[in-house]
Amino acid sequence: MTVEYRNQEHRESKAEILRRQSKERFLKYDQEKMISLFHLPHDEESMHIDFLGQTYTINRKNGELMQGARLADLDEMASIYEFLTTATHLPEETGDWRSIAALCTNTTDTSLGRYIEYLQPFEGKLPLMREACQKLGGIPANKGDVSSFIPVFDGITVWFQYWEADDEFPASVQFLWDASIVDFFRWSILWNIMTCITNRMKEVAGIE
Repeated sequence: MTVEYRNQEHRESKAEILRRQSKERFLKYDQEKMISLFHLPHDEESMHIDFLGQTYTINRKNGELMQGARLADLDEMASIYEFLTTATHLPEETGDWRSIAALCTNTTDTSLGRYIEYLQPFEGKLPLMREACQKLGGIPANKGDVSSFIPVFDGITVWFQYWEADDEFPASVQFLWDASIVDFFRWSILWNIMTCITNRMKEVAGIE
């Protein structure tokens, strides 16, 4: 999809528009408050934050987000910028784990089917999935064929649960979030984070 602006010669793709809007939104916020609250490494040009086991660099002048030499994708940008611009205090988890359906109270579309598709390369490879969770810093748990507490940001964890398909039931996946997550993310951004998690799992496992 492209959007053509009247009296302009160039076009912007939908992705370019979303990226520009994300950067513009981020630059409206007080960066010094972000840095102070989260104790972020920084200098005059950039600031750094860890997300799903990787360090991301934010250009403080133009809002561009990089992971190493790679331009961060829109899911990564949405996840990181939402966290930095929404938080007013440090995360403190309660141990009250809730499903995405319980958190998305203003929508009926809470199916996780798309994530089963994203994780399809792990089919029949449960040890590889467990190893991927471990590489993301996950701590094994006891529910599901694969179950792990995966750190997302400092102080924010997701409880990932996966059941492989058998003769009676299809494969299923669950992402449980601490009830305190509503202080840091709109429900819609949780979908971006879950997409980042599945992408990172495939990345560290070396599969697509």
